[in-house]
Amino acid sequence: MTPTIVLEAVRGVIDHQLSFWDALIWATAKLNQIAVILSEDFRSGASLEGVRFVNPLSDDFDLELWLGNE
Repeated sequence: MTPTIVLEAVRGVIDHQLSFWDALIWATAKLNQIAVILSEDFRSGASLEGVRFVNPLSDDFDLELWLGNE
């Protein structure tokens, strides 16, 4: 946790109406150039400023695909 992440999270709350805790996850991923967040808390398939959200608990989630074991 850094001041930059907290400030970016606050921007996520204001600009994108994220909850603060979700915004912290998003800001951490965005600022560390992590392209995908696996979480059931976001709308699966959505993308926000270069960060994509994937729900690993959805029926169409394929772990083998993500691991590259097709």
